[in-house]
Amino acid sequence: RCDPYSGELFTIQSTARSVPVLCNSAIPANSSQSKASLHDFCSQSKTDFCNAFGGASNNESVCFEGEPVVLNNTDTPVIPPHGLCLEKIGNGSYLNMVAHPDGSSRAFFSSQMGKVWLATIPEEGSGGQLELDESSPFVDLTDQVYFDTQFGMMGMTFHPNFANNGRFFASFNCDKDKWSGCNGICSCNSNVNCDPSKIRTSNGAQPCQYQTVIAEYTAN
Repeated sequence: RCDPYSGELFTIQSTARSVPVLCNSAIPANSSQSKASLHDFCSQSKTDFCNAFGGASNNESVCFEGEPVVLNNTDTPVIPPHGLCLEKIGNGSYLNMVAHPDGSSRAFFSSQMGKVWLATIPEEGSGGQLELDESSPFVDLTDQVYFDTQFGMMGMTFHPNFANNGRFFASFNCDKDKWSGCNGICSCNSNVNCDPSKIRTSNGAQPCQYQTVIAEYTAN
């Protein structure tokens, strides 16, 4: 259940706010579950709670113990900027932009069709243009991506150690009839007592023909 005030987390004020946590609102007031069970659930140690819900906490993750948590807990007031300056550095139409993990002035850009380019971004205020050669993509996934007005490449991200291991990930729509790696769980399946073979085609497409996948790649 969502805390009725959880929407307040997304307000625009730059002030410290308490984060609603699970324990005290996990069970609705009219639930048949006993108060003793609720007490046992909330009295677990931090380690027990984290092991039961998502694994043990470490330096790269946060586990809430049930105590109120404050965001932006600082004595220094946050002063918003007085304005925003924009510089036009290119005319291309791209779907995603992801900074290169090496911290350089390079970034990856992708199109809805499934092409990814590596470009160099000019220095701020230099008046330079984005150095991107569309005839030479970093990777071309168009043979795997199903592209249409509402389908195609969705997103991409690169491993923090990409410079050494070359690992990156892409999320996109695919067509089972055109790519053998297009695998996923159909919403119509035996777990919900549904048989895809009994569903009619839609605009020529078979049931569950199109899937959304996250694929991993390695750049040499």
